[in-house]
Amino acid sequence: MLVNPPVAYTGAHLAASGALVGPTIVRIDPRSPAFRAGLRAGDIVSCLSERDKTVLLPEWQGSPSPYVSGSSIPLCALRSGAWQSFRVFPEVRPAIGYLYGSVWIALLRLAVFAVFLLVGILLVMARPGWLTWIFFAYCLGGVPSYATWINDTVFPPALYAVMTNLLGVFVWSATEFMLLFALLVPNDRVPAGWRRTATWLASILTIGQIAFAIFQAFRPDLTFADSVQVGINDAVTAAVVLVVIVRLAVTHGEERARFAWAAFAIVLGLVINDVRNQLASGPLGGMGTLFGVLTIVMPVALMYAILKRHVIDVRFVISRTVVYAAITTLVVGIIGIVDWATSAYLMQARVAMAIDALVTIALGFALHRTYRWLESAVDLLLFRKKHAAEAYLHRLGRTLLRAAREETIDGALVHDPYDKLVLTMAALFRAQGSVFALSCTAGWNHPDAAVFDADHDLVRFLATERKPLHLADLRSHVWAQLRDGEAAPAIVIPIFQGDDLAAFALYGVHREGTKLDPDEVQALEALCEVAAQAYTRVENMRYRELVQLTALPSNT
Repeated sequence: MLVNPPVAYTGAHLAASGALVGPTIVRIDPRSPAFRAGLRAGDIVSCLSERDKTVLLPEWQGSPSPYVSGSSIPLCALRSGAWQSFRVFPEVRPAIGYLYGSVWIALLRLAVFAVFLLVGILLVMARPGWLTWIFFAYCLGGVPSYATWINDTVFPPALYAVMTNLLGVFVWSATEFMLLFALLVPNDRVPAGWRRTATWLASILTIGQIAFAIFQAFRPDLTFADSVQVGINDAVTAAVVLVVIVRLAVTHGEERARFAWAAFAIVLGLVINDVRNQLASGPLGGMGTLFGVLTIVMPVALMYAILKRHVIDVRFVISRTVVYAAITTLVVGIIGIVDWATSAYLMQARVAMAIDALVTIALGFALHRTYRWLESAVDLLLFRKKHAAEAYLHRLGRTLLRAAREETIDGALVHDPYDKLVLTMAALFRAQGSVFALSCTAGWNHPDAAVFDADHDLVRFLATERKPLHLADLRSHVWAQLRDGEAAPAIVIPIFQGDDLAAFALYGVHREGTKLDPDEVQALEALCEVAAQAYTRVENMRYRELVQLTALPSNT
């Protein structure tokens, strides 16, 4: 993509036989290098490496190729029932220009792909599962592979064949991987209903496409009609768009909110890529080049959906991954510099080893102290709004110990998280005798769940486990009982005063459809712990006022 290689002209062209799969039959230009080598129209050529086949039979006349000036192409050809050996010496002709028309556009394309691939790697590291591995396979299929196949002149032929054929497996199967991704996102488990059947069918199709690509690699003597691959890709592309539309139509609430961003990116990318393929008949030029450049829109939109809109919820883990990567790089870099310095300037091995050991120990203490600072810096840079909301909740908690009324504490537990974390709902239930009654709510009004008795599943689990509880861990009827239209609690945090469960707070997911991450849950849990102390303080203040009132002498 960044070079402008010469054109290797051979005069040999692939002759369309009309068969879906057939032998590689050629037609030959008069007085061309292939004609001078002895090849004639109607010959069936074979004995070609993938690289040499690209040079001998380019996709269009005058295309750049991985040809090294002065080299030849050995091959064999079947003519009149007998195999003959030939050697073609291509003519080197002037270059036709950059593949994308400009070095800067090529650099942009490469930069977007590099970031796209990095996102795929981070997802697999952060949340290894079927969904992230499928997405990573799609990232590999999104490589600018054509530029690699036609321009690579670095690797030897054997390594070149392995590289191009391995990439080809992912490139030709990329649309099938996207179909699986569209069926599974945002979860990596096999879904139920029609999506389960569609997922199994898509899996079979993907395995078949991979087998087809491998077969092509091992049978370079056969020619596959363009209608085979184009037909498969068009059918799978239509299936992806259909799946996206159906999922948007049948899903609601949180799932639709999370899927909508991915759906936009998927459909936009597939449409742009399909238009590019239709227009690119010959060298990428005109509108074909424009849509070739626009293919960067899809990875950018999908990265935005994953990282910003949290289609795959990895905020917490990506933050940690970046921190670990930064610390590891820092450790390796510093120790490497020290090792180089001690090796270069201190010839005594014992002194060098002692200095290395001291530096390593000092680094351990220093990084232990700087880890939280670095983690906060990453959160601040990558997830600024989330970081600001958590910081506000910690500040709010410190103010609750000065609250004089329970209503102030109730509002702080409900309205502030609801606004700052942009939640679908928040509610607080406080103990009143033997039941827990709704004390404060935001974004949620469920009259059927206004009171919980001590025997309710939710109350018993909270009183026993004394830690935040995800409603998905309980039976489905509990979650269904608490659902109010599109708003439903996702997590419950208990509030204890001593050994007694005094209250519990319910919080929904983010309004954009993503779940609360562990950092946010920890901030809410800390807020509830301070609220428990604040409730105790208000009760003690009221008790002291009552004691003082009863101790006053009565005027009779």
